[in-house]
Amino acid sequence: MRLFTAFGWFFKILAKGNAAFSDAPQLTDEGKPTFTGSPEQAIQILGLLQKEGRLIDFLREDISGYQDAEVGAAVRDIHRGCRGVLDKYVVLRPVIESAENTPFTVETGFDPSTIELSGNVTGEPPYNGTVLHRGWYVDEVKLPTIAAGADPRVAAPAQVEVR
Repeated sequence: MRLFTAFGWFFKILAKGNAAFSDAPQLTDEGKPTFTGSPEQAIQILGLLQKEGRLIDFLREDISGYQDAEVGAAVRDIHRGCRGVLDKYVVLRPVIESAENTPFTVETGFDPSTIELSGNVTGEPPYNGTVLHRGWYVDEVKLPTIAAGADPRVAAPAQVEVR
């Protein structure tokens, strides 16, 4: 489930650029970063995920005909490559420091852009529940410079072996 949420946010950002963060508060007064990303930068991240983990190829592939073991074996390489991209280019930290599946109290005045409630949500906070996913803040994105003249729409170039 967490993987699908992460992909959902990634593609929301890819499609909408900065507009994907329109609900998120800009908190520079508190020393937290604002983002000045662009659709080109989202495409660049997608390109890095493709180059290092073949993520686009995997997501575009119809895997319904493969056995779970075959998919699992392929995912190891994809995971290794994509994690390497995140480790190299994106500084992340959890929204909630508590471990998953542990009790957690959502206090009055919480920011709904940082904590998504589910289950039996009635009345007013505080709410007592269980951490299903810690969430992620992006503290920094350190992308390489795009080569001058390169088409910023290309997430992955076609490859041709010349004989």
